[in-house]
Formats: sequence, C-alpha cells, structure tokens
Amino acid sequence: SSNREVEKLKARNEKLEAKALKLDNELIDLRRKQENFAAQVKEFREMRDALDKAKKDLGDLKAGHAEERKSFEEELGKL
Repeated sequence: SSNREVEKLKARNEKLEAKALKLDNELIDLRRKQENFAAQVKEFREMRDALDKAKKDLGDLKAGHAEERKSFEEELGKL
C-alpha cells in the first residue's frame, strides 16, 4: 500500500512538473510577444511623428508656393 502511494505521488509529481514546464514555456512566449508589441508600438509612434512632420512640411510648402504664385501673378498683372 505504501509502495502504491509512492507511485501515485510520483505520477502526480510528474504531471505537475509537466504542467509547470508548459506554463513556463507559455510565460516565455508571452514575454516575447510583449517585447514584440512594445517594439511595434515604438515603431508606430516614430512613424506617426515622421508622418505628422511630413504633413506639416507639406503644408508649409503649399503655403509658400501659394504666396509665390500670388506674387508672381501680381507681377504679371503689372506687365
């Protein structure tokens, strides 16, 4: 009976060790996913900032172009 109890405990211990290993692997996987997500968020923010700057630069160029065109048209009107 004592031998049987020891075998039951060994089997239970093996199951628990297998479950612990599985959970360990899941934790490692989730940490990797978290790191990837953080890197993607950082990249997204950098791209968004670059896009915002490009939009502002484009707006500035359009405004400058409009002023140049108006000035050019005024000069043409004087001729």
